[in-house]
Amino acid sequence: MRLHKNKNNIRRKKNLISKNSKSSFGQYFIKSLYVFAAIAIIFAAGYSGYKSYGYFFLNKKVFKLKKIEIIGKNITDKEKNKIIAQSGLFKNENLININLKKLSRLAASYRWVKNVTVYRKFPNAIVIVIKKRKIFAMVVYKNNLYYVSKTGYIIGKAGLHSGYGYPVITGLNTGDSGVYFKKLKKALSFLRISSHSIISGLTGEIHVENDDGIALYTRKGLCIKFGIGNYRNKLKTLKKLFLEINAIHIRYKNYINLEYKNEAVIKVNKGSRVLPADYKHIYIPPDIWK
Repeated sequence: MRLHKNKNNIRRKKNLISKNSKSSFGQYFIKSLYVFAAIAIIFAAGYSGYKSYGYFFLNKKVFKLKKIEIIGKNITDKEKNKIIAQSGLFKNENLININLKKLSRLAASYRWVKNVTVYRKFPNAIVIVIKKRKIFAMVVYKNNLYYVSKTGYIIGKAGLHSGYGYPVITGLNTGDSGVYFKKLKKALSFLRISSHSIISGLTGEIHVENDDGIALYTRKGLCIKFGIGNYRNKLKTLKKLFLEINAIHIRYKNYINLEYKNEAVIKVNKGSRVLPADYKHIYIPPDIWK
């Protein structure tokens, strides 16, 4: 009797386990279907969104290029047209498809451009912000004049548009490009130093001599030999010399030599009276200037 009951209990337990297993599997299967369905819906929605984006914004060109704005100081209409031509942009181009990095490189290929920033201005414009290179001097190369920046960058051929009122650097002509740019660098360095001195704005020509010494010619034809190095002190000596010349009214030829340290040599006109260096400490007859 007990044996029979135990067998019945075992059968019931097996049936329960079987039913529970079937029930768990069914629930797991249904949940899996929901998950796969959700993934399918998300994927379909994403793909549909991507296709819609491509259709409306790329194929249909919702954002069409209508305007190119160029911003910067002292940029002429002619220069703006050149920058636009070099940018490779065209009307009704898709604003979103424009490669801004490539556009920046193309705009910067114009030699007058020093820095460039490019951005989109929705819904229909591209803005190009330009910083131009500044002319610092002019150089003679193969019998032509070229503008050059402070760093020695050759900007372009000199012309009436930007004028000729800049110092001219000469004495650079050589078959060796390395020597050419070494001399150019030396002349530009001197110009930067002298731009804050007593001869600022007076320089007409900077000549690099065969020994790499610097000779300066003012706009009025005065030749000043600076030689090699120690330029800051030599410019201070020149300032003192001009003060002395004006104080005692010496008439001199258009030549000053500052090649020697802390000394200045001038060619005095015939008939001028030259006083000793310590003239301030000695008695000067009142009729000396008669």
